[in-house]
This record gives sequence, structure tokens and C-alpha cells, in this order.
Amino acid sequence: MRKIFSFVTVLFLILNLAGCFQVSTLVKVRPDGSGTLEETVLMRKELLGQMKAMGEQMGDKDTKEKDKETPGMLSEEALRKKANELGEGVTYVSSKKVTTEKFEGYKAVYSFKDINKLKFNQNPSGSIPGSQSPAKEEDGKKESVVFKLTKGDTSRLVITLPQDEPADKPEESKEKIKKDMPDDPNSEALMAQMKELFEGMKMGLEVEVMGTVVQTNATHRDGSRVTLMDIDLGKLFEQKENLKKFSAQKPDTIEDAKKLMKDIPGIKVELNKEVTIEFR
Repeated sequence: MRKIFSFVTVLFLILNLAGCFQVSTLVKVRPDGSGTLEETVLMRKELLGQMKAMGEQMGDKDTKEKDKETPGMLSEEALRKKANELGEGVTYVSSKKVTTEKFEGYKAVYSFKDINKLKFNQNPSGSIPGSQSPAKEEDGKKESVVFKLTKGDTSRLVITLPQDEPADKPEESKEKIKKDMPDDPNSEALMAQMKELFEGMKMGLEVEVMGTVVQTNATHRDGSRVTLMDIDLGKLFEQKENLKKFSAQKPDTIEDAKKLMKDIPGIKVELNKEVTIEFR
């Protein structure tokens, strides 16, 4: 069964990861199809402290020493392994520690020779240190963003976003969703709790062409950079009506979720199933 990217499954993903995180990905591509993929993964410092304490309690000395140097980072070995999973011709370039006031993590850079062979999964769970994806591997593959570049005097990049499929959740799963969703979206206590839980939680995906854009149908464009997804989950709970809307409609598909999110301040989603960028 396909794991559908919606408000509900975003909530499940976050709760399964048991913490607040920020994941942003920037794909840069040249007219010849080569380029880089930059991924920044940050987790709340409180959560990292809890993970470190758990590792120490388990008596893993190697992990204990490693966490002192690079808490919140995947090992270089894991990052190199991920390069192989990103597609043929993708190689690990570098990684570094990133620290902000409340978050800590890493930025990893990969290079690719042909964007047509890039395999990018919009589900961020595999990038979170210490996390396990709630979806099976085959589900993750169905959430892939597909890139197709045709070279020429003016190169043409077509980005295909994951397609909707009929929701076929078993009845017991549907009942679980109903139980887990807020019963009273008007509750001030609930609003405060949800806002605190999701404060600072963000997911982003951008594509930047290294050249001059001739034409594009992208909804959100700034110069040569196109934003496919920029979701600040904390923004959902700043206004009571946002929570009330999602609680009432319970979106099951990508398109339903995007239509509900498109007008919420602080959130950008691409509504086109295919985004075309012509550049040179």
C-alpha cells in the first residue's frame, strides 16, 4: 500500500521520529545534466541529548565518543552509502556540522553526473539520525521525485512529483487516523500543545538551475530557483482555523493536502504534477 504524503501521514511520521526536525534539500543542475544535491538535516538539541544519553546507557563506547564530536550527524560511512541509493553516478562530496540556537545537525553535499539517474525520495525519514522509516522500502520508492532533462541550446528539465493513487487504507487504519486526530480543534490547551510540538519543524525541497531561466510553469520561483515544497508545520497551528480545517477534512491524498495548505502563510507547495523549467 502506498504511503500517502498528507497532513495525517506527516503527523504520523513526526511522531514516529519522536522529535522535532528540519530537513531541506537543494538540487542544483547544469544545462548538461550534472549537478549537486545539498541536504541539511537538523534536530532539536533536547532530542539529541536524549539520544546521546540512551546510547551511553546502552554502553556503546564507540557511539559515545563519536557523539561527543558530531552529535546529530550521520556517519561518513552512512552518507557514502546513501550516495549509492541516490542513483547511478552519485558520489559523496562532503559533510559538516551545523548548529543554530535550538537545532543541531549536518549538511551533506553529493554530486551527480546525470540528473536523469537521480533517485530522490521526498520522505525525509531516512535522513534523520537514529530514526526508522515508518514505511516499507517499496513505499518509499513510490514517493520518488523524478527528474528528466533534455539537453540542447535550451535545456528542458521536467520534474514529476509523486502521483496520487486511490487511498486503500484498511478500515482499522482509517479508524486509527480518526482516533489520533484532534477531537476538539477549538481547545486552547490542544492548540498550545500542538504549537509547542511542531514549533520549528520544517521540510523543504528546492531546485536551482545553473543558468538563465527561459520559461517555467513553477508556482514558486525566485530567479533561477524553484521551490517545490516549503512546509513550516508550526505555522499550521498559529491560527485556530487551520487546525479546525484539517481536523474536519482529514485529507487522504497529496492533492487534497496541497489544496488545504496552499493558502496558509509560511507554507509553499507545488500544485502542478509536472514542473517544467527551460534554461540555458
